[in-house]
Amino acid sequence: MKYLSLLTLILFSFSVRSQNSGYTNSSLPYFELLDQYRKLDDYSEKAKLIGYGKTDCGEPLQLFVISGTSIFNPERLHELGKCILFINNGIHPGEPDGMDASLVFAKNILSDPSNNALLENVVVCIIPAFNIDGALNRNSISRVNQNGPEEYGIRSNSKNLDLNRDFIKTETSNTHSLKSILQQWNPDVFVDTHVSDGADFQYTMTLISSQYSKMNPVCGKYMHETFTPLLFKSMKEKGDEMTPYVSTLNEQSILDSGIVAFLETPRFASGYMSLYNTFSFVTETHMLKPFQNRMKSTYRFLNSVLKICGENKNEILKVRSEAFKYDATLKEYPYNWELNTNQFESIKFNGYATEYSISSVTGLKRLKYNHEKPFSKKINFYNTYEAKSSIKIPRYFYLPQAYENIARLLESNGIVCNRVQHDSSSKCQSIIIDDYKTTSTPYEGHYLHSNITTHSIADSIKVSKGDYMISTSQPNIRILMEVLTPDAVDSYFAWGFFDSILQEKEWFSDYVFEDVAEKMLNENNDLKVKFEKWKVENPNKDSYNQLFFIYQNSPYFEKGFKKYPIRLIY
Repeated sequence: MKYLSLLTLILFSFSVRSQNSGYTNSSLPYFELLDQYRKLDDYSEKAKLIGYGKTDCGEPLQLFVISGTSIFNPERLHELGKCILFINNGIHPGEPDGMDASLVFAKNILSDPSNNALLENVVVCIIPAFNIDGALNRNSISRVNQNGPEEYGIRSNSKNLDLNRDFIKTETSNTHSLKSILQQWNPDVFVDTHVSDGADFQYTMTLISSQYSKMNPVCGKYMHETFTPLLFKSMKEKGDEMTPYVSTLNEQSILDSGIVAFLETPRFASGYMSLYNTFSFVTETHMLKPFQNRMKSTYRFLNSVLKICGENKNEILKVRSEAFKYDATLKEYPYNWELNTNQFESIKFNGYATEYSISSVTGLKRLKYNHEKPFSKKINFYNTYEAKSSIKIPRYFYLPQAYENIARLLESNGIVCNRVQHDSSSKCQSIIIDDYKTTSTPYEGHYLHSNITTHSIADSIKVSKGDYMISTSQPNIRILMEVLTPDAVDSYFAWGFFDSILQEKEWFSDYVFEDVAEKMLNENNDLKVKFEKWKVENPNKDSYNQLFFIYQNSPYFEKGFKKYPIRLIY
């Protein structure tokens, strides 16, 4: 039994420590942070700290839930029509503003009776620190350009991976556990807290709203026209005016080129969550502002989100419901989004004049921002993206049981993968990989593919008992299409999960194949014409490459080479 009468005492006991951590220049170490959440759990019926699966450092991932009804079953809370607000902290523990701000936010929600009305509509879920590994690895030097706190964690986890690039490949225990939590709680609104790098300007808080163009159009319209403007209005009323996250069209000049809305693809936490029709935001406080100011700004933002969720709960839930209905009618899926530089809006930007001098270190020109010369000017904000590609949605994706790892990854994303019970055959569409580029150095443990081009052919397959037929008639169709469409920017193919198909296993001996090639050219005039045309276009190819061209266009050529093993059934 928890005793609410003791809440005031326990809140006061850590109020000074929490506010010192937030309003001076120190940040709570992870276990002290967790201890404060445990105390809130102990003394409030509305609070519960829940341990989930392990992280790579062995510690369980913790979720702190504030529920005005004292109900902590996510399915039941959705049935009751609650809006689930999910706050993820410490994905980069060197950026701890949200970790400390969320604790003070949770304390004040539970101690201030004026929040009771909001808690009738909103359930707040807080991850105290997602990258516990990095949070435990504290130092004072890894964020060389950041203005405090005195100590903080590091960006990478214990596998030296960036967790904000792991939501598709899912190679850390941290991400496995968080995705399990997200599948259970199905947030309506998601906030990921960060600290930015980059240019200098007057704002403490910058914001990434999940790119509305690429969202489900029902959600995207509400995000662009209602939710995001409400957040900017609320923060301005608090005296903490925000700007969109500052990423310049041309790095040479913010003013001349304008700023570009950040495109968070599915590898990122917010890009991943938007595939579930969740309204997703990334707070990016400015690195050069003092830690206490950044933490206060994050705290104000969280209060703004809570208030908007509480006051607009019915509308938020209705929009999400309509979005899933829209997805159920999809025939074509758009993907691979590209900035439209012909469309922009004019926004006010509060910056500092830039000046250049000669560096005493390099002897070359260096940039400085002059705080004695602040300005407020209109600049272009490029906030429209267009899909470069689209694909007709199949009824099923066929997945051979040899790729069991892919089935498990899909299931971690809430996708139902049904096994075939009997041997059969089926007509299908097969995708051939024509070309791709690969990074020359590893990125998050992978050599990523990009600029992928493909073509499709009518085909047939033998389906064996134990293979998978994955229906596209599922609520989470967006994540399914993003990971299984091979030329999508964050597909499993792009991340290298199907690299074995990119290597030939069978070859030929040229001195033996000469006779076979001659016979083929004599009997197949189409092949002969094609070969002669190719020779004209490639005059410097040696005899082996000429024979290889014929071999490549013969029945003897390896049928599985560059043939994507997942088939589309319409």
